[in-house]
Amino acid sequence: MLALYGNGVGTGIAIGRARIISRPGHDIPQYPISAELIDSEIERLEKAFANARKTLADVRSQLPNDAVEEIDAFLGAHILMAEDPMLSVEPKAIIREKKINAEFALQQHAIKLEQLFNDIDDPYLSSKSADVAQVISRVQGELLNEQSDLGSQPEGTFDNEIIVANDLTPGDTIELKKHRISAFITNLGGPISHTAILARSMKIPAIVGLHGAIRYLRTGDLLIIDGMRGVVIVNPDDQALESYAKRKEKILRRVEELNDLREAEAITLDGREIKLMSNIELPEEIEESISQNAIGVGLYRTEFLFMNRKELPGEEEQLAIYSRILKRANCPVTIRTLDLGADKL
Repeated sequence: MLALYGNGVGTGIAIGRARIISRPGHDIPQYPISAELIDSEIERLEKAFANARKTLADVRSQLPNDAVEEIDAFLGAHILMAEDPMLSVEPKAIIREKKINAEFALQQHAIKLEQLFNDIDDPYLSSKSADVAQVISRVQGELLNEQSDLGSQPEGTFDNEIIVANDLTPGDTIELKKHRISAFITNLGGPISHTAILARSMKIPAIVGLHGAIRYLRTGDLLIIDGMRGVVIVNPDDQALESYAKRKEKILRRVEELNDLREAEAITLDGREIKLMSNIELPEEIEESISQNAIGVGLYRTEFLFMNRKELPGEEEQLAIYSRILKRANCPVTIRTLDLGADKL
């Protein structure tokens, strides 16, 4: 029995078999090129970036209507990164200077960028290295003619399994929405990454930032995922399995008991009426608030509207989102103005 620890970003407990769906990075070849082939190699790199941008745009255009809006923002951010000269100019210079193939030149630049992000003291900005790595990995996939995302797996392929991945791209998250997975864990990611948003939208346990997960886990391993404590127990013994099974049952029973109270009036034993409202972070959570019969939104935290994007949302975008929440809620809503302190960074 082995215990691993990461950042719990989903509530509840899941018990199931592991399914490894991604492996550590691409096997990058290295070979010299002649001076006559430098221009064609640079052209091949440019084509790979262009194809990566097109693939991202295609995934974005095919987002289902019920997709979490932040996933669209992540895809937009990845498209902008793929257009950013910061990613493409230096590899071209390396190709010219060292006369090496595009894949290896891009890999050398990726290592340099990773170190650059690791040296940033700001945790939020440092966490963006995962997004850069995903974009570079996608371009490498184009150069190597390898698929970047999960692809269109038949619905039900991963039902009741616990997905284990090095990371999940925005495209992967769309694919996983088709399946009834029990939980997922990733090596990379943080509490404000798109993987964390996915866990909340799917209402499943999840753990991100579990460094080394691929190395320690195998497809078929029995796992216990404690989304509240950020713990993964690998191949638990009977005692641990029984203990967590009881905890899971208790949590589910508690949820059922609370659901039974949705129609009840919020009145204390001495007759005092209480206004029960919900707190939301994402516009989509207004549906959950309505389903729980909350009489209003006590607090809509607007931070997520400003995070995980290159540019601040404009006034019209904010107006559209706030208006949609107010119209759908049809009840009092308190919108908190932007609160980005050190804890958010």
